[in-house]
Amino acid sequence: MKTKNNVQKTILSTSAVIVSLVLISFTVTAQDFWKMVITNSSFNEIALAMADTREKPKSQPISNETWSEKLLPVEEEQNLSIENWMKEPTFNNASLQLNATETESSLNVEDWMVTETGLNTKVESEMPLFTEGWMYNEKLWTR
Repeated sequence: MKTKNNVQKTILSTSAVIVSLVLISFTVTAQDFWKMVITNSSFNEIALAMADTREKPKSQPISNETWSEKLLPVEEEQNLSIENWMKEPTFNNASLQLNATETESSLNVEDWMVTETGLNTKVESEMPLFTEGWMYNEKLWTR
């Protein structure tokens, strides 16, 4: 019972220390947040006088850009130019060869298609099934 109480006290004290460290880290990071909020409010002069003003807040110009314009870079394409290899006649003939239509020769019935000697018309039969001695052995099939 004593051990259980001591363990519970230890767990509670360590969890209190961890929670206090987390809260302290939040307050430290929140100071910069509140300074930023205060600089943009109407009580700017009074709040800055009360706050530590070692660093002057950087004033940011108001822009009409949307969030996507700020986050995504604007991509510009380069102008395309015609190169010498594009002007060569061999390059142009290749596209003509690809587009050329081909004519197929008509299909003809050949002799081997008509005669039965070339075709396998023999009917195959299956071999009959038979049983072996091991199939009846009870020692193999019972446990």
